[in-house]
Amino acid sequence: MKKLTLLLLFLCSIYTNGQESVKIEIDNPEPRVGQKVTFSTNLDFFTEYLKEELGNNIELTRSTSIHGMQSDNFVRVVIFKEAKKYQIGPFEFEFNGKKYKTNSIEINVLPKLPYENGLWLRLTEFNGKKYLILEQLIGNISDKKDDESGNSYSHTIGGVRPQGVEFAELKEKLTNGLELSNYSSASYGLSPENSKLFDIGFSYSLKKYRVKFKDNFIGKYKLTEKDIINLPEKYSIGKIVLKR
Repeated sequence: MKKLTLLLLFLCSIYTNGQESVKIEIDNPEPRVGQKVTFSTNLDFFTEYLKEELGNNIELTRSTSIHGMQSDNFVRVVIFKEAKKYQIGPFEFEFNGKKYKTNSIEINVLPKLPYENGLWLRLTEFNGKKYLILEQLIGNISDKKDDESGNSYSHTIGGVRPQGVEFAELKEKLTNGLELSNYSSASYGLSPENSKLFDIGFSYSLKKYRVKFKDNFIGKYKLTEKDIINLPEKYSIGKIVLKR
């Protein structure tokens, strides 16, 4: 059996014609410091190599892709610690006698949000597509409860979101020929560094929308407060104009 080359990418100094393309994808086009970014690379050529070399003597399992579905992709999670622009790739490598080259990705990493109540909306572009990213922090309250005996208690670390307070979201139909599709969403608790056991934190919501221009859309559209459902008292949406 031929020597099984491990899955290591290495930079090549000379570009050779006939290279095959390998695509790198990410799930978070503009993360903040401390947020996870999942890199996914299609490695069908490696799967085919294993099948050819090992035949029916193996069972190939599948990993979880960036959208939560099962896939044959090679996946790694990266957390950036500094706010700046990063250039990832292109990488060139050789596997089993063939040369491959990946695409390059530019990632703009933003600073952490301040730990305070508020809503933040921004427009970003990635791979020629426009996205709206909606973030929100809601101050939690304590749910500490003592039992009847007074000898024990229950407590959610960081507290819980106040009952009846909903996260904001964008209307998906903005105007004639312009719509939003919910690309992904997540919510979880956040607490400042060095928080103590009974310190109260925040509930954090992150929603990403893909901007969809239809053929009949003309001109431009400025987002306003009326385009946000459950708008909180404190927010920052700036001047966001959607156009092709």
